[in-house]
Amino acid sequence: MGKATKKDFLEAYELSLANISSACKRLAISRQTYYNWLEDSDFALAVSNIQEGLLDFAESMLLKKIKDGGTTELIFFLKTKGKARGYVERQEIAGANGNKLDVSIEVLDKAQD
Repeated sequence: MGKATKKDFLEAYELSLANISSACKRLAISRQTYYNWLEDSDFALAVSNIQEGLLDFAESMLLKKIKDGGTTELIFFLKTKGKARGYVERQEIAGANGNKLDVSIEVLDKAQD
């Protein structure tokens, strides 16, 4: 095999279900080569599109299991997608639009007063 290209990597990455190590191994390149290539915005976008496609595939499989009556899958779905309706085991506190809140706690030593 000649020198691996970004295109070769993208094909291997998709075949390996977005596993970086597997794709690099398949092409006999280092992970560092992959990280260097990520500086190319077109390559980074292609990598992101593959990851999103894999997520879409996984979601479709999850929904198929739910449709087929999968209780565990249904519970998982409700805990992750139904939080706003109360399907949570723990409460999460977030700011506006679900943004992370910056909270600090200051402990006062009354002995110093």
